[in-house]
Amino acid sequence: MENSGKQRLGKIMMEVIWWLITAIVVIMAAQPLWTSFVQYSFVYELIMFGVIFITYTRYLFFMKYTFLAKAQIIKFVFIFLSLPLAFYLIQVFFNYQDFLEKQNDGMLEFQEYFRKGISFQEHADTLTYLSKVYTFFGMSAIIAVVFSPFRLLVSYWRVYNKTGSV
Repeated sequence: MENSGKQRLGKIMMEVIWWLITAIVVIMAAQPLWTSFVQYSFVYELIMFGVIFITYTRYLFFMKYTFLAKAQIIKFVFIFLSLPLAFYLIQVFFNYQDFLEKQNDGMLEFQEYFRKGISFQEHADTLTYLSKVYTFFGMSAIIAVVFSPFRLLVSYWRVYNKTGSV
């Protein structure tokens, strides 16, 4: 019983540490954008992509050390929620691609997203940075969400059949 309590405490501590790491990485990625934007919708989407990417990747590779290891019902829910989540993430990512295409057509139309007095160079640098970070976290999150149901299904099957692994 004592060993089970230590394992549970270890999993809780691991979860807390990973959420702290996730927060630090996402804040570091979004920090340069706060000063340039007035409307933060793309920054919030970047934060969402970062959190989903890190969390789902962690569940893909470190399932054994998470609370999901033996939680069959939660795994089952995650399996079926991953499909609509993947479609939603793809839609959000393509909305950003549309935004970029319209940016190339004319910058004046989209000045409302940026703070007043931003120079052309700052505008271009901000969009370059946002595009790189958004593309990295967005595509990574989509890939992790697409692969996660398969990993969760394997884990569900292993725990159901009591093979000893997760």
